[in-house]
Amino acid sequence: MAVVLFIATGSNVGQQISIDAGQIVRIGRTSRSDYAFPNDSYLSGAHFEVNCNGADCAVRDLGSSNGTFVNGARIDQTAVGVKDGDQISAGEMTFLVQISAGELQSTAQSLVASAERTARMHAAGFEPRQPVQTVLAGERKRVHDILMYQTAPLFAVVDATRDSSLPQLVETSALRSQPLFEPAGEATGHAPVLVELGQASSENERRGVHAFLEGFLLGGWGKSWGIFFTSIESLDAMAAHFRRFLLTHAGDERPLHLRLYDPSILRAFLPACEPKEIAAIFGPVVSYLIESDRPETMLAISRGADGLIITRVSLTEQPMQAGAGQ
Repeated sequence: MAVVLFIATGSNVGQQISIDAGQIVRIGRTSRSDYAFPNDSYLSGAHFEVNCNGADCAVRDLGSSNGTFVNGARIDQTAVGVKDGDQISAGEMTFLVQISAGELQSTAQSLVASAERTARMHAAGFEPRQPVQTVLAGERKRVHDILMYQTAPLFAVVDATRDSSLPQLVETSALRSQPLFEPAGEATGHAPVLVELGQASSENERRGVHAFLEGFLLGGWGKSWGIFFTSIESLDAMAAHFRRFLLTHAGDERPLHLRLYDPSILRAFLPACEPKEIAAIFGPVVSYLIESDRPETMLAISRGADGLIITRVSLTEQPMQAGAGQ
């Protein structure tokens, strides 16, 4: 396949759309599109199209109500070239453009002029995102893409006692972090650390987040090293939130340590909670993104009006067929 659009955010996260050379694909909410996502009410019936012609790949808006954005810049109905690693945002979804390694060299030069033409659309201070190169593959590569391109700020709580490389990984990534327990306090032997990954808006931030995610996923995915979550609150506010319930006291005042940053514990504990307990654990958290009990999936857990919303996200999703979702 020439190009894949990998859905990194939204209700269809994990799915992918393949586009062959010479093919034009329309994406939207209704059957007017080749790939329809009727559950995304922010999409227009036919929202945008992607056209792959030989070495070139371009996207254009189809007169949508809420707009189509390439790397954060709104585009119009003029075709705009895209390359490997670019993001197309439409409705509630972010599509990550993935071009096979064999195509990268041939497309690099042909898209330079197109990128220059679209520079005038960038807002003041806008910094186009560059593709992130990674040694990850398979399921870990999918997890990386889902986490890297979240639309809400991303955080992690990691258990620094799980592996001797974790403290160094946090330090060398140069990301902001806070220990959730005092080193010499009541929770000796437990060392959860809150790490702020943010939205990686600048190139330096992207490098730090990428380094952290790559190290974490290579060494610890599937080994309960920690959890990820999204929130619009600050690092300090999130640290205060987790400290309220990770360490409490039993009736005899002995410390009671809740390892809810262990994904195997969190995914078993949350469904058994009462509504008030769920509200306390979520607080300002928008969603938890954690390992599942099966290596080919991950879990996205959020709080709905009627209880938990648990989505099992496929990490081995095959490309969608035209007409899927209609």
